[in-house]
Amino acid sequence: MALLDTLQQILANATNPNPQHVDQISREAPKDQLGAGVADALRSDQTPELGDTLSNLFANASPQDRADILNMLTEKFGAGALAGVAGGALAGHEGTSTPQVDATKASQVTPGQVRDVAVAAQQSEPGIMDRIGNFYAEHPDLVKTLGAGALMIALARFKNNNLRG
Repeated sequence: MALLDTLQQILANATNPNPQHVDQISREAPKDQLGAGVADALRSDQTPELGDTLSNLFANASPQDRADILNMLTEKFGAGALAGVAGGALAGHEGTSTPQVDATKASQVTPGQVRDVAVAAQQSEPGIMDRIGNFYAEHPDLVKTLGAGALMIALARFKNNNLRG
């Protein structure tokens, strides 16, 4: 089945999408287009707040994906910027010149702390939604954790881009 046909089936059954179809789209879609769709979904007022979305993503991620999420969130902060955020759980991991968060350290961080860091990132970095969208697109298993509303917005944006281009 062609990718756009599969996408049409998912959108037609938005309240109960076939998980295999969602998996197919998340693995076969061009990453830049999927990432842009996810970023649009994250910006939408029809989806949960970014902190809640990332908290849920983190809670459902593998240990290595958790570390990757934290590293993606913290890479644009300046040194010391996270000392007062999330109880300082990620202090010393700000920016690209500090030690990366590993899976062991990530296991010590709670979804609530991730919510706090996501809120801080959203306040300090205008491009955070695009970076998070790209992160989701590079991790197809995590696209399914978006939640039904955000997933449908992301896939509808992807479909619209494909029909235009």
